Amino acid sequence: MSEAVVHLRPEGVTFNHDRKFDLQLDAALLRERELARIFGDRNVKIELKSETWQWEQTGNICIEYQCDGKPSGISTTEADFWVHELRRDDQTLCYLMFPIERLKELARLAYKDGHHRKGGGDGGRFSTVILPLSWVLR
Repeated sequence: MSEAVVHLRPEGVTFNHDRKFDLQLDAALLRERELARIFGDRNVKIELKSETWQWEQTGNICIEYQCDGKPSGISTTEADFWVHELRRDDQTLCYLMFPIERLKELARLAYKDGHHRKGGGDGGRFSTVILPLSWVLR
């Protein structure tokens, strides 16, 4: 099978099209172009949060929604995408990227289900939703 590389704007972004999944090609092309837009469009805002060790022990990630009793984090972000970095031993294992509205939906469900905590982080200043990683694909 031959391999074709398609060059899309922004410059330098390429994708491999090896014809293995002809039935899914149209959908894949749309997703690839969307991803190129996300990473290449300087107008897209991304908020990055990192978790270093607790996610691995608990199976959860924390989504901040309040600091010092005032809305913060997911409540006030102006980002288009929330990227949650999972780290181990000073290395990035993966990035979970959420459209903001999807993460808000998951956070609301977790909050309603009792998965939240006040008094976390720097001197107990933060309130967070505790989002089970198993819910990410829910």
